[in-house]
Amino acid sequence: MTSAARLILTLAILLACARVYAQTYEVSIQAVVPRFRGELGSLVTGDERDNDTRLIGRNGFGARLTVNTRGYYGHEFSYFDMRAIFSTQVIPQGATVRVLKEDKVKVRLGAYNFLLYMMPRGERWRPYLTGGLQAHEYGAPNITEFTTGRSRNYGANYGAGIKVRLFPNVLLRADFRHYFGGRPYDLTFEDQTRFGGIYKSLEGSAGIVIGFR
Repeated sequence: MTSAARLILTLAILLACARVYAQTYEVSIQAVVPRFRGELGSLVTGDERDNDTRLIGRNGFGARLTVNTRGYYGHEFSYFDMRAIFSTQVIPQGATVRVLKEDKVKVRLGAYNFLLYMMPRGERWRPYLTGGLQAHEYGAPNITEFTTGRSRNYGANYGAGIKVRLFPNVLLRADFRHYFGGRPYDLTFEDQTRFGGIYKSLEGSAGIVIGFR
């Protein structure tokens, strides 16, 4: 099943569930720019350097389904499919010096967030704060020295955003979120006490919202 098909299926299931109890719900289609922060360790055995490997965020797209209450609160489910570059320093077999290898990987994000609006429902401008839980799935790069496979990690996030009503059922929105989760790929570190730990990422996203009652 393709990423687009998974996205459509996920939204359909969530939308069907939301109809049962929602006062108002919204479907958002958004472009996203991720930024990954932190060292991932090394693929080199015996001469590990903590900063040998890193992820470089590119861009992506996704959707959010929001169920708003009559007051100042909302519940939101998100799915994003993002692209990144896996960049690592390795020592190929038979060589003695490090060389840089890179490959494209996909990073998928699924999340639940609670929204706290600063303005009541129906206002043209609705800034909000948010916090929630998420799961990241980091794809495996096609690099000979890489043997650990995909990585799935869980964590929490917080952020803020704003929705601007253009027409009765059409809005624009922009979001910023800060994610904290497990460090992906389980690579080795020069300091072995750093195995595991917290990995951080930032997300900026914007898109269009269709609202329903």
